[in-house]
This record gives sequence, structure tokens and C-alpha cells, in this order.
Amino acid sequence: MRLVRPLLACSLLIAGLLAGCGRGDPVTSTSIAATPPAGVTERTVQIANGADRPLPTLLVHPTAAGRFPVVVFSHGYTRRPEDYLRLFRIWAKAGFIVAAPTFPHSARGSESLDDQDIVNQPGDNAAVLTAVLALDTTEGDPLYGHIKRDAVAAAGHSLGGMTTVGMFTRHRDDRLKAGIVLAGGQWPFGVGYSGAPAPILFVHGRQDTVVEFEGGTEAYEPLVWPKALLELPDGDHLAPYLGPDPDFDVVAAVTVDFLRWALLGDQPARGRMAGDAGSRGKVEDRL
Repeated sequence: MRLVRPLLACSLLIAGLLAGCGRGDPVTSTSIAATPPAGVTERTVQIANGADRPLPTLLVHPTAAGRFPVVVFSHGYTRRPEDYLRLFRIWAKAGFIVAAPTFPHSARGSESLDDQDIVNQPGDNAAVLTAVLALDTTEGDPLYGHIKRDAVAAAGHSLGGMTTVGMFTRHRDDRLKAGIVLAGGQWPFGVGYSGAPAPILFVHGRQDTVVEFEGGTEAYEPLVWPKALLELPDGDHLAPYLGPDPDFDVVAAVTVDFLRWALLGDQPARGRMAGDAGSRGKVEDRL
């Protein structure tokens, strides 16, 4: 949505987020397999950003030998990291470590929900990233010696996508080499992108009535860095990112392509993005 009148637009946005990501639509244990696929492990590590901001973080990562890039992921408003397990497992299977914190005031089940707490979430992600990268030198941890510490991305959905934008604007984290914004926008951080250029992939559905397509392009169009936009003509606010859904398959394939290109230097992966979008998506490639 276009933020023409900020106060009114903000209230409408949060109302939409509540309607589109509300507690009445959780992902249940029966909708996602209880165990990860072969070659992938899942665990929760206890991280905090100060005494009053606990950030239990879901780690989903490969079990193979080698060093792997890290993707720190921000969940949507009244969502939780486990809602995105389908996507995380695909990323981990492709060779990426996913670190997804549960934010204290925007997750489903929080004692005190507060959308305005988004301003603190980029800092939370910075603390999570520091803690996860430290596992590379923590003897006895499964990730000891397995983290590619110079290959880090931020990704997020909905309010988490806005958090991701914040990590490249007002709260720029210089460790980030790439970003993925799923159904997000520029509120409340604006479009003052700063620091070294980093490629960002935006993904948005034309049928999204929570964060409308134009809300995503308001964050995309002003960006002068390498960028790409995956447009989903039939995509809504949830199914392309939570699955199962044909658009989810497109999002999973294109995001893997992008991460492989941006963090691993896999040049053919960039060329696969448009083809993997198929007939359900359209990729605008300005990378």
C-alpha cells in the first residue's frame, strides 16, 4: 500500500497484518513433516539481545561436511519460525544455514504483541547473527568449522520482510552480502539504503491484500543496488511462503537460485531464476 498519509496508512497496514497473519491461521504439526529430510538437522539455540529480549532461534542446517553460508530469517507478525519449515528445509538441503529467531513482541503466542517493536528487530537479528557465527569456533557444536562467515544474507516475510529492509537501511548490518524480502515493504525504515551495495531479491504476489504489491515496489524501485523482483500474478500473502502451493514451489526454487548466485558465486544459478519461475511467476532481473 502507498504510504501517502503515514498515520492512517500505518494503522491500515497493521490491521492487514493482523488479518493476514493472525493467530487463527497457524501452521499445524500435521501440515509439516515432523522430521527433517535426510542431510538436514533442526534445533533451537537460546540467544538473547540483552536481559529483556530473549530470542530462541531455530537453526536448520546441513549435516554434510564443508562450510555453508548463513541466512538470518525474520518471521511475519503473529507468525513463528516453525511456520516456515518447508522453506527452511529446502534452503538447508541446498547448502544454507538458516537462523530464525522468535521475536519477543511479534510472534504468535507472545505475552505482549506490539507491532511497533519492529524497530528493535534488526538489532535482534544482529545479535542472533553474532551468536550463530560464533558457533563456527565453538568446539563441540555441530556447526564447528562449518560456517562460511563471509557469506551472510538476511531474509524475511511480511513484517519480517520490513525488518529485512531495515537491516539494509536505517540499521545497516555490514556483514550482510544479500537480502530476500518476501511480501514486505519499506515501513517503518524508509528507503535510505546504506553501506556497501548488496543484491536484494523481492518477492510479491499480485493478489496480496495484506501488504499490497505496490507496497513492495515502494521498497524495490528506489534501490539502486543489484536487485530482482519475482512477481506472482496469483500469489497471496501466505501460501507462496508457507506452502504447500504451486507458488511456493516457485518461491523455493527462485530463492535457492538467488542465494546460490549471491552467496556462492554460482553464475548459472542466476540464469535459472527466470526459468524456475515458469508460467506462475515473472522475474525482473536487474542483478
